[in-house]
Amino acid sequence: MKPNIVIINPDQLRWDYLSCYGHKFIETKNIDRLAKMGTLFEHTFASAPMCGPSRVSFLTGQYPIEHGVRQYGGQYDQSKPSALKILGDAGYKRAIWGKDHCFKGNVIGSLYDEGEDICIGIMGQNPNYVNAWDSAELEKDSQWNLTKRLTDSGIDFIKQNANSDQPFFLTLNYQDPHPFFTCPEPYCSLFDSSQFNLPANYRNAPIEKEIRRLTHWRIHSGETDMPSEELKQAMAMYCGQIRYVDDQVGNILDTLKNLELLDNTIIVFWSDHGEFIGDFGVTHKIPAFYECLMRVPLIIYDPTGRLPKGKNTSLVELMDGMATVLDLCNLEQPQGSHAISQVSGKNTRKDIYADAGMMLQQPKEPVANFRIKGAMPPTPYGPGSMLRNEEWKICLYADDQGELYNILQDPNEKENLFDVPQYQDIKTTMMNRLIQRMMCFGQMPERLPRGDY
Repeated sequence: MKPNIVIINPDQLRWDYLSCYGHKFIETKNIDRLAKMGTLFEHTFASAPMCGPSRVSFLTGQYPIEHGVRQYGGQYDQSKPSALKILGDAGYKRAIWGKDHCFKGNVIGSLYDEGEDICIGIMGQNPNYVNAWDSAELEKDSQWNLTKRLTDSGIDFIKQNANSDQPFFLTLNYQDPHPFFTCPEPYCSLFDSSQFNLPANYRNAPIEKEIRRLTHWRIHSGETDMPSEELKQAMAMYCGQIRYVDDQVGNILDTLKNLELLDNTIIVFWSDHGEFIGDFGVTHKIPAFYECLMRVPLIIYDPTGRLPKGKNTSLVELMDGMATVLDLCNLEQPQGSHAISQVSGKNTRKDIYADAGMMLQQPKEPVANFRIKGAMPPTPYGPGSMLRNEEWKICLYADDQGELYNILQDPNEKENLFDVPQYQDIKTTMMNRLIQRMMCFGQMPERLPRGDY
């Protein structure tokens, strides 16, 4: 019998806000437990720093430049190849609780056999959400308190299908720890602002080599005037949201253990992208390629023993996670996928590609007297692409200046070296490789299929 699959997908979770990835005091004991059971991928990167594009890439193995989804809401055609179609054809009973954010139309009854597809955005109607960086307690009976309710529904699904001859696929797609920064007790009181320092790259005004889209977002969100104490409070609440998710991971692991399903259930924990949460003096995300947005957690528990356990230190693209799951189930990849299964433990990626941004021009100047609480238009405008290897990162934008960072020496991306004369040879090498991958719709050119000759 094929293994069951449980996917746990918190939204906008930074890789470095988990204790198994090095956070000093958050104490994500359940996510850590999962990491000890399976494989923790230390250097995983999203295909885009935005929800919809990244999620579609995860399920298709294609980059935004190819699948065409470059904004938040569901835009991908359900009839096109995806992992969900492959799982359905293989006889899996598929369920979702939480936001899909990938496909056009209703996914329940088509790509999923049951569940609840719910997206609450940034909770813009919440009366406590006034500024982009605001944080506040969430009442337990609030319509926006979804994380435990969705988990309970998912656990009911597991229990109902525990003894079935049909394998199941369950994905739990949480809102947390997405802005608005809010969660119920006891989580909203677990951390205090005094525990947090401002990030090393914090700034509340643009610098000379800052990309225009970041400057615009800082101004449009009003975060040029964000009080540092209120930012620290948001950081504390963000950690509370993560601990809320962590407890749900524990509930899921305990359920699978008590039902004696762990020996036949693949578990994947991942996030679609990260969060500024103070880096560069802002919150939320934009179509840019900073480490805080692009580097994400990926943990896979494989009961078959085919995936090497422990820490994987290779460069991995997030889409490789779903490719690995399909491989563990002895299923084919979606047609057109460029993802690489990690089952062999031998990674062939020497660099990472990503792209993002809608095919619209970013304004030349900030829009006068314009305020938004979330990364709404014109924030997502303007296409760009990134190439990152173990030492260097280059970012090119259609309507903005370029970026070049030495990630090893400058992990906080404080010094943009794009126009520094002594780094022009490195820039040229990185730019050539980025263009080669763009020509191949993101795929590594050395992995192009061979022609008939």
